[in-house]
Amino acid sequence: MLPQLMFLVSLAAPTPPLPALPAIVIVLEARVEPPVELRSRGTSLGGRSWRLPSTDPVTDARAWAVRPEVAAAEPDVLLPHRRHAFNDPEYASQWYLESLGMPALFAVTLGDPKTRVAVIDSGIDIGCQDLTLAVFSPYDALGHDDDPSPVPGDDCPSGQTGICDLHGTAVSGIVAARANNGVGIVGLCAACTLVPIRLISDTQTALSDDVRAFEHAIAADVAVINNSWGFSKHVPAPPTLAAVIHRAATETRGGKGALVIFAAGNDDRVLLDDEIEALDDVLCVSAVDSYGYPTAYTNRGATVDISAPSATVSLAPGDGITKTFGGTSAAAPVVAGLAAWAVSVDPSLTAKALRELLVTTALPSPLVTRDAKGHHDTYGYGIVDPGALLKTLVPAATAEVATEATPEPTPEAGAEPASAGATEPATIAEPPLVTTAAANGSAASGCGAAHQSQEGPLGLASTLLALLWAARTGLRRRSA
Repeated sequence: MLPQLMFLVSLAAPTPPLPALPAIVIVLEARVEPPVELRSRGTSLGGRSWRLPSTDPVTDARAWAVRPEVAAAEPDVLLPHRRHAFNDPEYASQWYLESLGMPALFAVTLGDPKTRVAVIDSGIDIGCQDLTLAVFSPYDALGHDDDPSPVPGDDCPSGQTGICDLHGTAVSGIVAARANNGVGIVGLCAACTLVPIRLISDTQTALSDDVRAFEHAIAADVAVINNSWGFSKHVPAPPTLAAVIHRAATETRGGKGALVIFAAGNDDRVLLDDEIEALDDVLCVSAVDSYGYPTAYTNRGATVDISAPSATVSLAPGDGITKTFGGTSAAAPVVAGLAAWAVSVDPSLTAKALRELLVTTALPSPLVTRDAKGHHDTYGYGIVDPGALLKTLVPAATAEVATEATPEPTPEAGAEPASAGATEPATIAEPPLVTTAAANGSAASGCGAAHQSQEGPLGLASTLLALLWAARTGLRRRSA
């Protein structure tokens, strides 16, 4: 009993002192009948544990501690519990992390540096404090060098010549911004490694540059490749580009391959089955808002795979923050970051298995009627569901453990690009209009997204279901 008494002494005069309560906490030995005093005056804490009122907790705890039927006893005190909150100043603004339930996943891991994610995009500020320690093998497929930084004048309004291009930096931040470094935000796979590749600019670029970008991702042995870009009009997938994408999906990581993700695009049109988003090796992502409603701009079609929130809060060049990012460009990296997290937990996942896992754990939208195979032209097979992914990969993880070990952000509501960055939850004046899937029985192999139809407003039941979901949870161009 000496260790127990020593502990009691430390509690009697702790540094700093803990506020004492007028009671003691007692844990009985196994297979012991609770003493009469506990049954008459005490309160059961469950199992063999009891709380007993006391006017002199230290003395009474010492007396109980030496009794043979007692495993431990000590004064009841107020303990300074706190959640392990991130110190990244904009974490609380990242409403989409809380909406998705990412704190439960962060309690398991923030990712593995061995898991590499390529972001093929416009210029990426690799000197940004929130990204620089994540960077491996940076590359500029246009300049053919190792500096993918934004180029002055790119994406600038007429007459401006500074750094205006934030797209690639924002996409990269959603995936891999460092955690607990006192700056910026928290990426979905905050400990994963970023392979930044510049491909997009204001001018048209050659097909060979596209191929060059994917070849670099293959050489960097990545697990995930995010592409928040597409073509500004219907362009059949070039055979050479399709071939290098297939190689990426099957050759990296010793043959396990990389999951190739493309954003759906924001043209409010139907994607055809010969486009790059419809390739069998591509997982394409459409966008929903903070309530799980479809965004008005996203492309759609039978090739839709999955949807995700448009992450409006992210990084900007020069250690800046944007709260007006959006589009499918901001939804694709949510899935890319989540995919990298999954590979960090289970490195044996092949690209094909990872794709299947994301699709089968997706949350079907209650807003629409799906076809016989569970597919919808707007949402694909559903909204990405990190909680279901967690239960599949880490069955022992529980919501209670996750809540104890992770931060409590104060999310702000997301919005579509026109109203992104609001600091107050969005309100819904009227239910949106949505399309229903055509029951054509065809399996999805690519991507698509939301649009409004003229079928009439949602019924009250669908609206309530949507709110319940929310409570849970050149030719080439950018997809923002």
